[in-house]
Amino acid sequence: MNKFLHSTIVSGIFAAAVSASQAAPIYMTADFSGGILATGGLANSLGLQQTSTCSGCAAGSVSGNVLFDQSLIPGSGTGTVPIALAAVAGASNSTIFGMEFGSTPLEFEFGDAGILGGPSIQFENGVFSGFLFVKDFVVNEKTYELNMQGASWTMNWLKNSSSSQLVASGYLNVGNQGLTNQTYFDPTPAQLPAGTVPEPTVLALIMIGALSIFMARRANGYIVCAEPV
Repeated sequence: MNKFLHSTIVSGIFAAAVSASQAAPIYMTADFSGGILATGGLANSLGLQQTSTCSGCAAGSVSGNVLFDQSLIPGSGTGTVPIALAAVAGASNSTIFGMEFGSTPLEFEFGDAGILGGPSIQFENGVFSGFLFVKDFVVNEKTYELNMQGASWTMNWLKNSSSSQLVASGYLNVGNQGLTNQTYFDPTPAQLPAGTVPEPTVLALIMIGALSIFMARRANGYIVCAEPV
């Protein structure tokens, strides 16, 4: 086989393998935190207090964890981009997204009933800027709504179809230090559903192996033909 053509094909396949590898998901787990800025009349019944007046106590705490695909994070100059959280093989719903408020505590996670929007993790110019998450929940026969928009959140008592009352509002710690304890998460291959398409990297390696065998056989064929009869 022509050496130039041989090198071109190998280089092309190698480039495809690198590109496929870069496109593969890179799952990360991380923790996040926040605080409670204001409270209303029902806050105490839900175990919530302002963080500033409850320093270090559970009633003033906001914390959570998230699992996201790092390869989807946009670069700088891209503005605000939400990335929807999704199920990942080997990860529980609470690992994908879990959050706690106060001392009761009020707990929310990926896959809960009553979710009206999200959860999505949000980045602004490539930097963590909060979440999009809207969920209705019931405590002591009262219906509440948690609404997270970026770095801010509110919790309201839905008194009826036309009015609501603030229970608490607060913030999330965002920016470059907003996601702490970041750790790589390796999905469990054994839990991938039957018929799942292999990762692009695996396919690229298979292509390289097949092409190598093909070229070796062709090269051997040319050598045989070149020998004098």
